[in-house]
Amino acid sequence: MVAENGNVGPNALLRAVDRLFCCGWHHLSRQRVILPDGPVILVGNHICGLDPLLIQATVNRPLSFLMSREYYQNMWYARWGFDMVGAIAVNPGGANRQALRQAQDVVRAGNALCIFPEGAANPPIPLHRILPGAALLARDTGAPMIPFRVSGVWPFDHVHLWRSFYRRSRAQVVVGDAIALPAASEGRAGLQDDSRVIRHAIRQLAGVDLRPDKEM
Repeated sequence: MVAENGNVGPNALLRAVDRLFCCGWHHLSRQRVILPDGPVILVGNHICGLDPLLIQATVNRPLSFLMSREYYQNMWYARWGFDMVGAIAVNPGGANRQALRQAQDVVRAGNALCIFPEGAANPPIPLHRILPGAALLARDTGAPMIPFRVSGVWPFDHVHLWRSFYRRSRAQVVVGDAIALPAASEGRAGLQDDSRVIRHAIRQLAGVDLRPDKEM
């Protein structure tokens, strides 16, 4: 939910703890990426459950995230934390009108929202499927969309949920320039055009990918 002052996302203390964990345990660079002020939407690849912590530790602003409703409901013991940082639960590939309205409210209030448009961590073919939610939000709110790419972490195997958190890695997050979406087209063709642009922008950042076991 959007707070009364319009801000969502983890507070300064939580972000500091996150940076200590990501930079200390996972060797993430301490250099911060300065995001523009006002509404912004970040889109990137999704390797494992650690990804939200890494991108939050990389940027200078608190982020709100879309997350799978399955994990939101099953991880009842952490739900208070998800609510506290402004996570928005969605049904991957399903009807998400309420979630879309919540995301619109977050962005229109001037916040930074992070979306993993693949819809699931470590898909069989990375970036093969790009869901339309991020582009729809960007077009509806007018917020700039900024791509990022995560590498150097251990991929989620859909069995061991927490392995990527405690197994040390050589994490890296690269943030690119704002995406320029093509002129809006109607229907499925327009969504496919947007998906291609987002896919290309994230793939363009792959030139500096790291492996989790690569020495630095």
